[in-house]
Amino acid sequence: MPRVSIGLTVFNSERYLEESIQSLLAQTFEDFELIISDNASTDRTKEIALAYAARDSRVRFVRNRMNIGVAGNFNQAFRLSSGEFFKWAAYDDLCARDFLFRCVEVLDRDPDVVLAYPRTVGIDEHGRATVSHAPGPDLTSPDPAIRFAHIMRAPFWATSLFGLIRAEVMAKTGLMPSNAAGDHVLLAELSLHGRFSEIPGEGFFNRDHPGRAFTKSSIITRAQQVDPRLGRNPFVLRLTQIGSYLSVIRRAPLDRRARLRCNRAVARWLGDRMAARGATQRLERLRDLHL
Repeated sequence: MPRVSIGLTVFNSERYLEESIQSLLAQTFEDFELIISDNASTDRTKEIALAYAARDSRVRFVRNRMNIGVAGNFNQAFRLSSGEFFKWAAYDDLCARDFLFRCVEVLDRDPDVVLAYPRTVGIDEHGRATVSHAPGPDLTSPDPAIRFAHIMRAPFWATSLFGLIRAEVMAKTGLMPSNAAGDHVLLAELSLHGRFSEIPGEGFFNRDHPGRAFTKSSIITRAQQVDPRLGRNPFVLRLTQIGSYLSVIRRAPLDRRARLRCNRAVARWLGDRMAARGATQRLERLRDLHL
């Protein structure tokens, strides 16, 4: 059994797939398996993946007969894994050669850390660095309710989900729910099981390009990217998201007081979203008056 499993989820990924696979196979930490989970691609994705599987025994290719949605494919990649630690990978992102080595080192050293990840650098479609991301929220507190509250105040911070996660902890979660913020919901749940460790230095290169799967767009657009069956009613989509956060809190091994504090964090998050929406609407009305 390999120490690390990498789940590379793909769909019509021919443009950047080879570069992504090469980035993973070039890791200085070599005790890993690479599972490529193809969500019924119609381009050259299958041919590219099979070529690498033929020449490197660590690579395994699995193709879905039909598209099962982004969240479904992410969860399938994890269920197919066997390693002590697990990492998701995207076809358009890149990792520094010591990414796995540094993350494994942290997880081996501190059993209370459930997720380790380096700092993120944004790159463009040609691989040129565009922006160095700010540090993520402080999730080092021993108090799970404090970690959860910090996560709720960072709604667009999700690149850490491509870090290295303890597989036994991941298996205790509900995995990624199929909603407009499933990645953030899963991070929130993981934060209730243990601390996160952001490793000093840059090591993850997140590509921004016109065809990327996730964008900081409206809740409707994000929901459609995750699963077109989710519909387009923003009220229903938001209720589904709230329900996912509350389910995370119910599942977690928390005492009554910590559970109450986490529920309050969800209420504050919802209040902030409603206030921000109200402010946006007021600005739009003012703009219309001046046109």
